[in-house]
Amino acid sequence: MAFYHSTPLRFKCTQCSQCCYGGKHAYVRASQHEINNIIDYMNIKRELFQEKYLIKLVDHGYGIRMNTNKVGNIFGKPGHCMLLNENGKCSVYPVRPTQCRTYPFWPEILISKEKWNKELARCEGINQGDVVDSEHINQQKELSTAAEIIIND
Repeated sequence: MAFYHSTPLRFKCTQCSQCCYGGKHAYVRASQHEINNIIDYMNIKRELFQEKYLIKLVDHGYGIRMNTNKVGNIFGKPGHCMLLNENGKCSVYPVRPTQCRTYPFWPEILISKEKWNKELARCEGINQGDVVDSEHINQQKELSTAAEIIIND
Protein backbone atom coordinates (compact mmCIF):
# COMPACT_ATOMS: atom_id res chain seq x y z
CA MET A 1 0.00 0.00 0.00
CA ALA A 2 1.25 3.48 -0.88
CA PHE A 3 2.45 5.55 2.08
CA TYR A 4 -0.13 8.28 1.44
CA HIS A 5 -2.98 5.88 2.29
CA SER A 6 -1.81 5.85 5.90
CA THR A 7 -0.08 9.24 6.06
CA PRO A 8 -2.34 12.15 5.05
CA LEU A 9 -0.74 14.45 2.49
CA ARG A 10 -1.41 18.16 2.40
CA PHE A 11 -0.99 20.28 -0.70
CA LYS A 12 -2.05 23.73 -1.78
CA CYS A 13 -0.74 25.20 -5.01
CA THR A 14 0.58 28.71 -4.42
CA GLN A 15 1.23 29.27 -8.14
CA CYS A 16 4.85 30.10 -7.29
CA SER A 17 5.93 28.50 -10.62
CA GLN A 18 8.82 26.60 -9.04
CA CYS A 19 7.54 23.42 -10.70
CA CYS A 20 8.01 25.16 -14.06
CA TYR A 21 11.81 24.95 -13.81
CA GLY A 22 13.59 21.86 -14.97
CA GLY A 23 16.98 22.82 -16.34
CA LYS A 24 18.01 23.59 -19.87
CA HIS A 25 17.82 19.94 -20.99
CA ALA A 26 14.36 19.27 -19.56
CA TYR A 27 11.03 19.60 -21.36
CA VAL A 28 7.34 19.43 -20.54
CA ARG A 29 5.61 16.32 -21.84
CA ALA A 30 2.58 17.23 -23.94
CA SER A 31 0.31 15.12 -26.11
CA GLN A 32 -0.65 16.31 -29.57
CA HIS A 33 -4.12 17.04 -28.21
CA GLU A 34 -2.62 19.22 -25.45
CA ILE A 35 -0.38 21.00 -27.93
CA ASN A 36 -3.41 21.69 -30.14
CA ASN A 37 -5.33 23.09 -27.15
CA ILE A 38 -2.43 25.39 -26.28
CA ILE A 39 -2.13 26.59 -29.88
CA ASP A 40 -5.86 27.35 -29.96
CA TYR A 41 -5.74 29.07 -26.55
CA MET A 42 -2.79 31.24 -27.61
CA ASN A 43 -4.35 31.88 -31.02
CA ILE A 44 -0.96 31.36 -32.63
CA LYS A 45 0.00 29.77 -35.95
CA ARG A 46 1.04 26.15 -35.59
CA GLU A 47 4.35 26.66 -37.38
CA LEU A 48 5.29 29.63 -35.19
CA PHE A 49 4.34 27.74 -32.03
CA GLN A 50 6.37 24.73 -33.10
CA GLU A 51 9.40 26.87 -33.93
CA LYS A 52 9.28 28.99 -30.78
CA TYR A 53 8.00 26.63 -28.07
CA LEU A 54 8.54 23.00 -29.03
CA ILE A 55 11.52 20.72 -29.01
CA LYS A 56 11.62 17.61 -31.20
CA LEU A 57 12.04 14.51 -29.08
CA VAL A 58 14.09 11.60 -30.35
CA ASP A 59 11.58 8.88 -29.61
CA HIS A 60 8.16 10.49 -29.38
CA GLY A 61 6.93 13.69 -30.96
CA TYR A 62 7.45 17.04 -29.27
CA GLY A 63 7.83 18.53 -25.83
CA ILE A 64 7.53 22.11 -24.64
CA ARG A 65 11.04 23.46 -24.34
CA MET A 66 12.78 25.00 -21.39
CA ASN A 67 14.89 28.08 -21.87
CA THR A 68 17.21 30.41 -20.01
CA ASN A 69 16.02 33.85 -21.08
CA LYS A 70 14.89 36.85 -19.04
CA VAL A 71 12.36 35.04 -16.83
CA GLY A 72 14.94 32.50 -15.72
CA ASN A 73 17.44 35.25 -15.03
CA ILE A 74 14.92 37.31 -13.06
CA PHE A 75 14.23 34.39 -10.74
CA GLY A 76 17.85 33.27 -10.72
CA LYS A 77 17.02 29.82 -12.04
CA PRO A 78 18.01 28.44 -15.42
CA GLY A 79 15.69 26.28 -17.48
CA HIS A 80 12.17 27.60 -17.12
CA CYS A 81 9.18 26.56 -19.25
CA MET A 82 8.89 28.70 -22.36
CA LEU A 83 5.20 29.23 -21.59
CA LEU A 84 5.86 31.32 -18.48
CA ASN A 85 5.04 34.97 -18.98
CA GLU A 86 7.22 37.92 -17.98
CA ASN A 87 5.81 37.72 -14.44
CA GLY A 88 6.85 34.08 -14.15
CA LYS A 89 3.27 32.78 -14.35
CA CYS A 90 1.87 30.18 -16.72
CA SER A 91 0.46 31.89 -19.79
CA VAL A 92 -1.67 28.85 -20.68
CA TYR A 93 -2.79 27.79 -17.17
CA PRO A 94 -6.39 26.82 -18.16
CA VAL A 95 -5.05 24.41 -20.84
CA ARG A 96 -1.71 23.41 -19.29
CA PRO A 97 -0.48 19.89 -20.05
CA THR A 98 -1.22 16.90 -17.84
CA GLN A 99 2.35 16.91 -16.53
CA CYS A 100 1.68 20.36 -15.09
CA ARG A 101 -1.85 19.65 -13.87
CA THR A 102 -0.84 16.54 -11.95
CA TYR A 103 2.22 17.91 -10.14
CA PRO A 104 3.24 17.05 -7.39
CA PHE A 105 1.33 13.77 -7.59
CA TRP A 106 3.84 12.12 -9.90
CA PRO A 107 4.82 8.46 -9.32
CA GLU A 108 8.48 9.36 -8.76
CA ILE A 109 7.52 11.79 -5.97
CA LEU A 110 4.99 9.44 -4.38
CA ILE A 111 7.48 6.59 -3.98
CA SER A 112 7.99 7.39 -0.31
CA LYS A 113 7.33 9.94 2.39
CA GLU A 114 11.01 10.89 2.17
CA LYS A 115 10.72 11.67 -1.58
CA TRP A 116 7.54 13.65 -0.92
CA ASN A 117 9.23 15.70 1.79
CA LYS A 118 12.36 16.16 -0.34
CA GLU A 119 10.16 17.83 -2.96
CA LEU A 120 9.60 20.62 -0.40
CA ALA A 121 12.86 22.12 -1.66
CA ARG A 122 11.09 22.73 -4.97
CA CYS A 123 7.46 23.25 -3.98
CA GLU A 124 6.34 25.48 -1.12
CA GLY A 125 2.77 24.12 -1.38
CA ILE A 126 3.72 20.63 -0.20
CA ASN A 127 2.52 19.94 3.35
CA GLN A 128 0.38 23.10 3.21
CA GLY A 129 -3.38 23.53 2.98
CA ASP A 130 -5.99 20.82 3.34
CA VAL A 131 -5.43 17.08 3.35
CA VAL A 132 -5.71 15.71 -0.19
CA ASP A 133 -7.95 12.67 -0.52
CA SER A 134 -5.94 9.55 -1.37
CA GLU A 135 -8.38 8.74 -4.20
CA HIS A 136 -7.62 12.13 -5.79
CA ILE A 137 -3.90 11.44 -5.41
CA ASN A 138 -4.35 8.05 -7.11
CA GLN A 139 -6.27 9.66 -9.98
CA GLN A 140 -3.58 12.30 -10.50
CA LYS A 141 -0.85 9.67 -10.33
CA GLU A 142 -2.65 7.54 -12.93
CA LEU A 143 -3.17 10.55 -15.22
CA SER A 144 0.52 11.37 -14.95
CA THR A 145 1.50 7.80 -15.79
CA ALA A 146 -0.96 7.63 -18.70
CA ALA A 147 0.38 10.94 -20.08
CA GLU A 148 3.83 9.39 -20.37
CA ILE A 149 2.40 6.57 -22.47
CA ILE A 150 0.28 8.63 -24.88
CA ILE A 151 2.70 11.44 -25.67
CA ASN A 152 2.15 12.59 -29.24
CA ASP A 153 0.70 9.33 -30.49
